[in-house]
Amino acid sequence: MLVDTFGRVATDLRVSLTDKCNLRCAYCMPPEGLEWLPGPDLLTDDEVVRLVAVAVAEGVTEVRFTGGEPLLRRGLVSIVERVTALEPRPQTSLTTNGIGLAKVAGALAGAGLDRVNVSLDTLDAQRFAT
Repeated sequence: MLVDTFGRVATDLRVSLTDKCNLRCAYCMPPEGLEWLPGPDLLTDDEVVRLVAVAVAEGVTEVRFTGGEPLLRRGLVSIVERVTALEPRPQTSLTTNGIGLAKVAGALAGAGLDRVNVSLDTLDAQRFAT
């Protein structure tokens, strides 16, 4: 089990798959932009799955994929498929801004993704721009 110094047992894991995003929200993207992590500094798909497998072996039962925008991760569907094949199988979810979700929703469902959280600040384009 994963237990912190206060005796709390960790049963959920948040995995950030990328630092990149396809939006420029004012609260997380400064006007001068950000310096993205170089590719070699990111975990490979195999490393992500191995990390999750270790956590699941230690009692993690829920895995949430985030980013930046996780839909920008090229190996996303494969990662989800491999994580949902672990024993015991963790519940899996994805937090996304929803852009591009229509293109991969079917593949993610087929890979075993249990839940999607779409974060929307507004449906009003003018409000979003300000």
